Amino acid sequence: MKTQQYNTTRHMKAQSITAIFLAAVFLVACGPQGDDLDAKKAELDAARVTLAELRETIKRLEGEISAEDPDYFKAASSTIIVTSMPANKTHFEHKIEVRGAVMSRTNVQVGAEMGGKLNRVAVKEGDAVRKGQTLAVFDTEDIQRNIETLKTQLTFANTVFEKRERLWKKNIGTEIQYLEAKTNKESLEKQIASLNTQMKKTVVKAPFAGTIEVLPVKVGQVLQPGAPVAFLVGNSDMYITTEVSESFVGAFKKGDKVQATIPSLDDTFESEIISIGQVINEASRTFTLEVKLPKGPNYKTNQVVILQLTDYVNEDAVVIPSRIIQEDIKGNFVYLIDNNKAKKVHVELGLSYDNHTQVLAGLNGGETIVDKGNREVGDGSIVDVKN
Repeated sequence: MKTQQYNTTRHMKAQSITAIFLAAVFLVACGPQGDDLDAKKAELDAARVTLAELRETIKRLEGEISAEDPDYFKAASSTIIVTSMPANKTHFEHKIEVRGAVMSRTNVQVGAEMGGKLNRVAVKEGDAVRKGQTLAVFDTEDIQRNIETLKTQLTFANTVFEKRERLWKKNIGTEIQYLEAKTNKESLEKQIASLNTQMKKTVVKAPFAGTIEVLPVKVGQVLQPGAPVAFLVGNSDMYITTEVSESFVGAFKKGDKVQATIPSLDDTFESEIISIGQVINEASRTFTLEVKLPKGPNYKTNQVVILQLTDYVNEDAVVIPSRIIQEDIKGNFVYLIDNNKAKKVHVELGLSYDNHTQVLAGLNGGETIVDKGNREVGDGSIVDVKN
C-alpha cells in the first residue's frame, strides 16, 4: 500500500513538472511579437522566471525522491554493462622460443696425411662424391725411386741371407753372420712396407659420401702434412643444435616434443630432443640441446631453425586471459560477478603464454569474472551482464 501511494505521489509530481513546463512554453509562444524591444525584454524576463521555478521544482522533487528511495538515482546512474566469462580449469602449458641451427656430424676438413706437391685434383667445388672416391693425388716420384732402390737392396740381402742360412744349417759360419743377414733383409722389407704405406697416403680419398663445399688447393701447390685439401659436407647424420639458458636446467628431458620451424623453407614440423648437454658454458651461461632433424633434401648446414620448447605443463590449471588482469598497490586483481555486482579479488599469478595466464591463488575455478568492461567497473559496481 505504501509503495502504491509513493508511486501515485511520484506520478502527480511528474505531472506538475510537465504542466509548469507547458505553461512556460505557452507564455513564450503567446508573448508579444514584432520588433518591439521592450516586449522582447519582458518576454525574456518571464521565461527566466519560469525556468528558475522549474529548476527549483526539479531540485525539490529529487530531494524528496532520494529521501524516500535512495537507490532510484544510484541504479540509473551507476549500472555498467559488461560481459562475463568463466574461470575454468583446463590444460595449460608454457613454451619458450629459441634459435637453433642445422648441423651435421659428417662435416669435415679432409687433410693431407703426406706433404708434397699436388699432381692432380680430381674434384671441384659442388661435386657430389661417394665414400672412398679420390679427391687429390700428391707427387710420388721420390717415394717410388726409394722403393725401387730398396727393392734392389732387398734382392741382394735375400741372396746373402739364403746363403748364410744354408751354411748355418750345416754348422758353417758364425751365428752373428746369420743374424746380421736376417736382420738386414727384414729391415729392408719393413722400409719398403713403410714406403708403400706412404704411397697410399699420397692419394686423398673421401671418408664418406657428401658434397665438396670448399676446395682450397690447386694443382702444383706444395702442402705440408695436415694441410686442408677439401671441406666435405655430408647429409647422412644431420641434427639441430641450440643453446638454452641455465635457468631451464631440469625443465627438459630426452624425448620431449619440440616444434621446429625453418623460416627459409617455410617448413614447420614436430620433432624431439635427442641429447641434453651436461656442461654449462662459462661465458654464455647456457647448455646445449640437440633436436632430431628428419631427412630432407633441402636441409643445409648452419640453416636457421626456430624451436618452441615446452618447459611447463599443468592439466588442471585455472587459466584466464592476460588482458583482464589489472594491478594496484596490493598486487594483481580481477573482478568477479556476485549478485549483479563487481567484486574485486586479488590473485597470485603463474606463467603466461599465448595471451593466457595461470592463476595460482585467488580463484578456485568455476567463478564468473568480468571480461569486457573490466576497466570501467570498481569494487561494488552494479553491472548488467550482456554476453
